[in-house]
Amino acid sequence: MNDHCTGEEFADGALTRRRLLGSAAAAGVAAALPPLAPDGLFVPDAHASPTPGANVVVVVVDSVRSDHVGAYGGRRAQTPTLDALARESLTLTRARHETMPTVPVRKQILTGQRMFPFRGWNPGAGGLPKVPGFEGIGKGEATFLDVLKRRGYLTGYVTDNPHLLRPAFAQFRSRVDVVDLVHGQVPGWKQKRGPVSNARLRRHLAPELRGRDRGRIREHLGYNSATRREQDYLTARVFGGGMDFLERAAARQRPFALVVDTFDVHEPWDPPDSYLARYARIKRGGYRPIMPFPTPAGRTRDISKRTLKLAQALYAAEVTFLDAWLGRFLTRLDDLGLSNTWVVVVSDHGVYLGEHGWLGKQAGDLHGELLDVPFLVRHPARVGAGRRSGYFASAHDVAPTVLRGVGAAPPKSMDGADLGPLLRGRAARRRAVWTSAWGTTLAAGDGRWLYTAENASGRVVTEGLFDTRSDPREGRNLARRRPDLVRKFRGELAKAAGKRGFPRL
Repeated sequence: MNDHCTGEEFADGALTRRRLLGSAAAAGVAAALPPLAPDGLFVPDAHASPTPGANVVVVVVDSVRSDHVGAYGGRRAQTPTLDALARESLTLTRARHETMPTVPVRKQILTGQRMFPFRGWNPGAGGLPKVPGFEGIGKGEATFLDVLKRRGYLTGYVTDNPHLLRPAFAQFRSRVDVVDLVHGQVPGWKQKRGPVSNARLRRHLAPELRGRDRGRIREHLGYNSATRREQDYLTARVFGGGMDFLERAAARQRPFALVVDTFDVHEPWDPPDSYLARYARIKRGGYRPIMPFPTPAGRTRDISKRTLKLAQALYAAEVTFLDAWLGRFLTRLDDLGLSNTWVVVVSDHGVYLGEHGWLGKQAGDLHGELLDVPFLVRHPARVGAGRRSGYFASAHDVAPTVLRGVGAAPPKSMDGADLGPLLRGRAARRRAVWTSAWGTTLAAGDGRWLYTAENASGRVVTEGLFDTRSDPREGRNLARRRPDLVRKFRGELAKAAGKRGFPRL
């Protein structure tokens, strides 16, 4: 990667002084905007036309929880870039992806299509994990990058996501003009691995796991040198690749569409020491449990309080590190004179950090910590800057939003909603209830109530119902007390599944 960054341009990796001042001005404008209407939408006050010829940047980040982002009221991590971006953007405060986790969300973002209830799913196809919804993108499936390429756009995809290397995405990769695959994540990358001393392995391996799951941690350490500089970390390399693409696009003077897909903040949580120092005091060469649970999740009862506390600090440091390099990328966008760009930043899902007895991602136990993710949409002319909407936005809304945003008609296959009206203070396609699925676990909600259920052999069992207002930690299951609400959400999930009902997974 080319090193575009200088010490004079950045302070702690955050946005430049010029950009932060501009964000502060946007915040002042936002303060004068009308309040949210009762349904979570804005009172109409403006009109924004599409911006034909504008560029498109979609940034996909992994495993970022909303409560670690200041713009969402989070205080657990420092996120000056995301906070400044929110002041320039529409902030979706109740995003709920229609299916999760990693691969289903990315497929929805690209194709603009719903995936539930996984009809025709072929387990393990194309080298992907045998998890419902883990499907590649085939020859006949149009993405928003395909649509824009046909309109003369330069298209790009930069990622360190190991799933995007697999054969399931080979057809998709072949259709993108510029594909930058950043090596270093595990498992699945075929690159030379360096030696890992027992001392280094012990430093990063939680004592609770020393009898198991050593392989993945050793593999990660072997691919990522202990002496690497900040710009050599995977997050920095991905955003660095994004900046390289921006340089190329600016030189060609043609519109572009770029997806920057960073696998962090996915575990192992391995940030530079300078970022970790903001959240924990660790001596040089001290204990850093970068992945203190067996993939994909472990019980907190199986780890010590010390390990859990350090894991929480490592996660927060990863979020701040990601935020810093996002800031460098966005500043480069401005410095190259590419401000005529739609910018979308969205995470795929969250992660448990001790809540509900879990550390990691436990699909069978869906709660807000996994469901609540940041989702920001910035208009090239900053229409809707500072607005907040409670609309139940989903990953499959990204493609139709950016296509209509540049004046392109989405293909009929894209059934997501155009979020553009929210920028104008108008209503988007009605969604009074959201539905979602992660593996065989189903979920639905209406902004107050969260309903979860397990799809066992094509029928719903093991239900949960939580009042997120009176019980924000979602610890009291009220399913037996409120059969009326259970019937309501069962009906919504059945409607989402269609006439053939829930598939046998």
